[in-house]
Amino acid sequence: MATTPYPFVANTVLTASQLNSTYNVPVGAKTASYTLVAADGGTRVQMNNASATTITVNTSLFSAGDSVWLQNIGAGVCTVTAGTATVTTAGSLAMAQYGGGELYFTSASAAIFFPSGGASVVTKVETFKASGTFTPPAGVTYAVAYMTGGGGGVGAGSGGGLGNGGTSSVAFAGGTVTAIGGLAMFGTGGSVTSPIAGTANSGNGASAEIYASGSFYASALNGPQSGAKIVAGGAVTPGVGITVTVGAGGTAGTGGAAGGTGFVYIEYAGS
Repeated sequence: MATTPYPFVANTVLTASQLNSTYNVPVGAKTASYTLVAADGGTRVQMNNASATTITVNTSLFSAGDSVWLQNIGAGVCTVTAGTATVTTAGSLAMAQYGGGELYFTSASAAIFFPSGGASVVTKVETFKASGTFTPPAGVTYAVAYMTGGGGGVGAGSGGGLGNGGTSSVAFAGGTVTAIGGLAMFGTGGSVTSPIAGTANSGNGASAEIYASGSFYASALNGPQSGAKIVAGGAVTPGVGITVTVGAGGTAGTGGAAGGTGFVYIEYAGS
C-alpha cells in the first residue's frame, strides 16, 4: 500500500493509491531523545530505545489544529516533555513500550496529549524504614521522595540527656534533599514546657511519646515535635544507586521516651 507523501507541497501530483491512503502517513523512526520539528506535523514519530527517552515540544512549529502521532516501541519509557511549549493531558505523558497517542495543538504554543492505550505506566513505591540505597530500575530517570525526620525525645525535669530527631535525606543526582528531625521536649511540674534548642519543624510522621500530668502517654495532646515532612523529586540514573538516610528518633531524657524513627518512600514510574 502506498504512503501518503505528507506534508503535501505545491505542484505535487498524487496517484489514486496515495489519495486512498491518506491515513497511511510517514513514520519518523527515532532511537534517541528527540525534539519535534515543523516537518513532523501530520506524521508519526516513533521512538525505539531500551533506555528512557523524551520527545520535546517547542513553540512556533505548529498551528492550532495540527497533530503529531507519537509512538513508543522501545523497552524504555518515552516521556512527552514540554520544552518552550505547554503540554497538558488528562492521562500520562509517559509512554511505556507499545504506548502512544495524539499530540493535538490548540495554538502555536500549547498542545494536548491524548494517550491511546498500549502498555500502562504504573506508579511503584520503595519503602525505607532504615537507611539504605535506592537503585533506579532500567528506564527510570526521575523519582519522588516522601520523607520525615525522626521525632524528638521527651523527658522530665531540665531536659538533660534529651535528643532531637535525626535528619532523613535522599541524595538525588542534582542535590540532596533533607527532612530535619523534630525537637526534643521536656516537662516540668506535670506538663510539657520548653523545647530543647534546635530548628522547629511541623508535619506528620514519627514522634516521641508524651509527657503530661506527671506521666508519659503515647497519645496525649501535648509533647515533642515530630520530624518535618518533605516531598521532593529529582533526576536519577538507571542502575546507579543513591544514598537514602532515615533519621533516628531522639534519645529519651530522665523518665521519658525516645522519639519515633523517620521514614522515606521513593516513588517512580514503571511498566
